[in-house]
Amino acid sequence: MLLGSRRATIALAVACLLMVGFAVYAVHVATKKTTGTFPITPVPTALPRGSTAPSFDIPHLGGGGTVSLTEAAGRPVVINFFASWCSDCRAELSAFATASRHAGAKVAFVGVDTFDSAPGTAESLLRHAGDAYPVGTDHSGAVAARYRIPNGLPVTYFLDSAHQVVGEALGQQTASDLEHWVALIERPRRR
Repeated sequence: MLLGSRRATIALAVACLLMVGFAVYAVHVATKKTTGTFPITPVPTALPRGSTAPSFDIPHLGGGGTVSLTEAAGRPVVINFFASWCSDCRAELSAFATASRHAGAKVAFVGVDTFDSAPGTAESLLRHAGDAYPVGTDHSGAVAARYRIPNGLPVTYFLDSAHQVVGEALGQQTASDLEHWVALIERPRRR
């Protein structure tokens, strides 16, 4: 009987320690500021920096042709993987619209609507945000897989003019985050 009581006490102590650890972690995550800082959390499975980004040719969101990375040949590129069901994705669309307008033709912005069963909702959100850059659909996740996109969205890749990966970010981007990244990818890189 004493041995059973001792096991129960140890199990209770372990359970309490796990709960305290989880509570500390939850408070840390809840109070950690993830927007307005640079860089946003890196994508753990991302394409290696310096690697060439995979090319793609996907249907244009809303029809009417395709969206291809090769259309931005010779220009730096910002590729944003998003979905209409993702609250952080919706929250960052205005920042992308503003950044793409400010960058003009110097930097190409491309959206990839990923795993989205409501493309009409995505179109509406983009229209409301004022996004004017090309957005394609990746319903099957084939492009997302080639870019090693994790389960979470949004994910944004930043490519130089040779379409080599300069960086990536997991999570909502702010206008200042995008301004910093755009300045970084516009600079000629030493090879």
